[in-house]
This record gives sequence, C-alpha cells and structure tokens, in this order.
Amino acid sequence: MRIRLLRHGETEYNRDWKFLGQTDLPLTKEGAADLFACRERVKRVYTSGLKRTMQTAQILFPGAECITQPELNEMDFGAFEGKSWMELKEDPDFQTWIESERFGQCPGGEGRGEFSKRVCNALAAIVEKEKQAGEDEITIVAHGGTVMAAMERFCTDRPGQYTAWRLGNGEGYLLECSGTGENMEWHVIKRLSYNRKSGRVHLYFGEGRGKTSIAMGTALRALQQGYDVRILQFCKNAGSGETLQLKKLGAAVVYGKETPGFVSALSEAQKQALKERQTGLLKSVIQDFYAQYEAKGRLLVLDEVCAALQQQVLDESALWDAVVQKTSDLEIIMTGRYPAEWLQKAADYATELKEVAHPYHDGLPARKGIEA
Repeated sequence: MRIRLLRHGETEYNRDWKFLGQTDLPLTKEGAADLFACRERVKRVYTSGLKRTMQTAQILFPGAECITQPELNEMDFGAFEGKSWMELKEDPDFQTWIESERFGQCPGGEGRGEFSKRVCNALAAIVEKEKQAGEDEITIVAHGGTVMAAMERFCTDRPGQYTAWRLGNGEGYLLECSGTGENMEWHVIKRLSYNRKSGRVHLYFGEGRGKTSIAMGTALRALQQGYDVRILQFCKNAGSGETLQLKKLGAAVVYGKETPGFVSALSEAQKQALKERQTGLLKSVIQDFYAQYEAKGRLLVLDEVCAALQQQVLDESALWDAVVQKTSDLEIIMTGRYPAEWLQKAADYATELKEVAHPYHDGLPARKGIEA
C-alpha cells in the first residue's frame, strides 16, 4: 500500500512564524495560490477537518471526497498558540517545554507523547480500514506536527527522528506501507511538493556528455536571480572552466578530492579517507542550510555524486538525508552516470543523457573551453 502524507498550505500564523496548533485559520490568499493540483486522480482524502486541511485537500485533489478525522489534528499548543518563538523565548513555561523536547505538556494543551499517540493510533486505524476495503493507496492532508509524529513512529528509513521530518506548506512524502497496527512500517519513496515556491530535486545521468554543463548552466541562472549557490564536486580535485567562472560570480565551490588521480586507483585506506572527507563536506553544507531554515533562493549542486556512491567514497545515508529531508526552499541538482534506483525515484526532474557520438572515441581528448 502507498500513502501520500501531506502538510496543509500556508496560513497567516505560518507566514508570521507563530504557533498555530488547533486554532482554526484558513489558508492565506497567497498560500492558496501557491498550491497546485495533483496530476493523479484521487477518490478520497483524509483531513483533520480544520479549515486549512480541508481547503488544501480541495485544491490539490479537486472532486475527491473529504473524510474528516479530528484525531489527525495538530498538537494543541494551549497558551502558546498565536505567539511566535521570539514572543515566547523569555516565558519559563515555554523554556521548560522546549528543554523537555516538547514532551512536557503545553499550558492548557498537549505534550508530544500524548499528541503522537493520538495521531499514530488514528493513522493505524485508517490504514487498517483501507486495507480491509481492498484499497492500495491512501491520501492524507494534515499538519506539520502530524507528519513528524507519524514519521518518527512508522518510518523505518530513519526511526526515532522527529524534527528532521519537518516540511514546508503543501509538502509531504510518498510512502510504501507494509504491515498494520503496531507492526506497521513505512519506507520513503520520495518527498512531494504541491507548492509552486518549493525547491525541487534534479538528476542528470547517463553515458551522454553534458550532465555537469546542465548543472552549471542552472547555477549561472540562479546566481543571476540572487540565489545562494553552492557546488560540491565529488571525486574531483580541481575545477573546470565552468566552476572557476561561477566562483568568480559568487558561487561557493568545494572539491571532494585533495589530490589528482582517479578514485579507482586509490588504496582502500585512501578511499576511506576520501569517504570521510566527502561525507563531512556534504553534512557541513546541509547543516549550514538548516541553520537558516528558510531563505530566498538556495541551490546546491552535487556534481558526480552518483560516481561517489558507486565508488563507495560517500556515505549513502548522508545523501539520503540531504535529499529526502532537505529544507523546503532548497533546490538540489545531482549528476553522474549511474544513479542508485532510489535517487531516480526521489528526483522531481530526471533526465538521462545518451551518447550517440563523441570525438573521444576517435582519439580526441578534452579541449579547453569546450569539455574542460
């Protein structure tokens, strides 16, 4: 069974970074306009019944039957609702709640343990009901906290996480579900977004020439629009003419290798050192992006990342985290000849370049200004 689990569109409190919880606000005009309909036809959608989830479901899945499930509602933030982090930072009750990792009860509201149990019991019941009816797909439009609680409990890809599953408005996950009740397990197929403003994941792969050129051309376009552009070139120790020029224009460029030569010629010890270095570089740039969760335009190019995985000189789990749990606004471009299957499924743009002819086979090496 597949599950499409989504967060609602933008409300006034979301826009102003205020705790929304069970306050029943509608989508903003801009938030509704940012959403677009899913191309797949859906018969019915489960929502919490609050205005923002109902409106989102109607926009994303026009004509679908909406089934209200109040147990899917967001955490009740009690006295914190309608207030921002800045307004609450000196409140001792708020500090106590944050220090408890949200397990403490909000004044007049819920704690994370109580909330998660409510949500997960409701989801387990929905899955059981739909399986009994012979359905093979479920669509749910709920809340950010609902998604985090459910993914923490059921997602076997990264068990035990909570805040790492936070999403932007109109985003979600496509999941493969097996088992029911206490034995239910979810696997992420891909991150979803029905928000026009969200960043997307690109993959350019195959034997044909031009994968890096496509990525660098997009980086040039992004720089012109004021994006924060960062380029990680895996398995390379020096830049091409493209990256050197992009660096002059403001892109941050980092090379995975520190020495020349082919990765295939490295010893096992050298490969392990390279794996640690390249994994560290990837984690560092992702952590830096998360330090400022939302920004205006950010692009990350992971050049030859497929080769890094194939040569086992990059921790695959670090790339999975970067792609599946990326910040909402971040655009990611990946290149390489032979991508892992999960990367192809995770990509919003996936383009395979096939070689028909190439002068290299006639003995012509790479030429400065054209291939290098």
